[in-house]
Amino acid sequence: MDRTQAYNDVIRFHGHECPGAAFGVRVAEAGLAALDLKDPGTPLVLVSETDACAVDALQVLTGCTYGKRNLIHQDAGRNVFTLWERDGSQGVRIRAKADSVVFRTEEIWALAGRIDDGTATLEDEAAFARLQGERIAKLLSVADEEILAVEKVEAPAPGVKHLARTDLCVDCGEPTSVETLHDHRGRMVCPACHLAAHGGVLPEGHGDHGHHPQSHQHRHGHQHEHKH
Repeated sequence: MDRTQAYNDVIRFHGHECPGAAFGVRVAEAGLAALDLKDPGTPLVLVSETDACAVDALQVLTGCTYGKRNLIHQDAGRNVFTLWERDGSQGVRIRAKADSVVFRTEEIWALAGRIDDGTATLEDEAAFARLQGERIAKLLSVADEEILAVEKVEAPAPGVKHLARTDLCVDCGEPTSVETLHDHRGRMVCPACHLAAHGGVLPEGHGDHGHHPQSHQHRHGHQHEHKH
C-alpha cells in the first residue's frame, strides 16, 4: 500500500485532513499486512469499537462498509479495530497505544475547547492547526510499534448481517425490519415506539424479547426449543 496515496484517497472521502484519518490509514495498513492479504478484493469483516474519523479510512482501504454490512460498530469508545477475512477462522485486533501521538495532548484539547465554544483567538486557531498538522505527519511516518498494538485473534469472523423483511410498526405505522420489531404486550412495535411505551427507559433485561415471527432470532429460538 502506498501510504501517501492511501491517505489522499481517504481525505477525498472523509472531506478534510485530520489525525484520525491518518491513524485509520495505519490501522488498515497494519491489519492487511498481519492477515497477509495480497488481493485487495478479498472479502473482509471489520469490527470497530469507535465511530471516530479512523472508521472512514478503514471503509476506503478495506472495503468494509455499513452499506455492505461487513462493518460492525460496537461502540466502546476505544480506538480498537478487529479485522478478519470473511470466511476466516483467524483475525487481527489492532488498538492505539496509550500515551502515543494517536491521542490529543492537554494543550490540543484546551485549544479545541476554545474553538468549539467560540472563544478561540486567531493565535489559538493557528496553534491548533499547527499541532494537528504535526500529529498527522508523525502518524504517517512513525514505526507501527510506536502507535499500534497488534495481536492475532483465534476466533472465527462474525457473521455478516443479512437483509431482512419489513413489517409495519403498529404504533407509528412505519415499515421496520422484522429483526428489530418487538412484541410489546401482543403488539409489534419498532424500537423507538417500544422505548416510548416504557416512558423512555426500558426495564433491565427488557430490550430483547418477543421477536417477530419472521425474524431470524425468532426462528432460531424455535429451532433451539425443538432440540429439547
